[in-house]
Amino acid sequence: MEAVRHWVISDTHFKHDRIYSFTGSSGLKVRPEFGSAEEGDWAMIERWNAIVRPWDHIYHLGDVGFGPDVAAIVKALVGKKRLILGNHDTKDVREYRDMGFQKVYGTHHWGKGIWLSHIPLASESIGNLVNIHGHIHERAPYGPQYRNVSVERIGYRPVLIHSVVAQSYEVPQQHGSSEVAAKRTIEAT
Repeated sequence: MEAVRHWVISDTHFKHDRIYSFTGSSGLKVRPEFGSAEEGDWAMIERWNAIVRPWDHIYHLGDVGFGPDVAAIVKALVGKKRLILGNHDTKDVREYRDMGFQKVYGTHHWGKGIWLSHIPLASESIGNLVNIHGHIHERAPYGPQYRNVSVERIGYRPVLIHSVVAQSYEVPQQHGSSEVAAKRTIEAT
C-alpha cells in the first residue's frame, strides 16, 4: 500500500441550493461555475473521489451540507474522513460519525506548525503557526499565516495539506466582470 496522503477541503455546502445564487462583495456569484446544488454536488463528489484514495486522510473544515440527504453524500466520499465543525454543522457529533466521519473536532493542531479550523483563528492565538481554514468562501486569506481552503478557492476538490502550506496549489479566480473561472497559482508571500 502506498503512503497515506493528507487532504483538506472546506465549505462544500452539499444540498444547499441557495449558495449558488449568493453574490460576494464584488457583486459576482460566489459559485458561478454551477447552476444548482445538484450540479455542484456531483462535480465535488467526482473530483474528490478521483484523487482521494481509501486509505488517505481527509480533513473537512466545516459546513458539510444541509438536510438529511447529506449523509448519503458523505458516505459516498472516499477516504478516512475527519470533520472540523463549522458554523452550519449543528447536528450531534454522533450523527456526523454515523455519516462516516471517523473523528470530529472543534479545531485541530495538525502538527508541524499547522492549525486546522473552520473560522480563521485570531492571530494572537496562532503565533507563528499556519492556520488552514474555510468559512470566508471566495475571499482571500487575511494574511500570510492564513490559508483559505473553501471550495471556491481550491477548484471544488480536496488539496494536499503540504501544498496548502507551501501555497503551491491552483485556485479558481473570477476574471474581471465575467463569471468565468480561471486557474492561477498562489505565490508565497
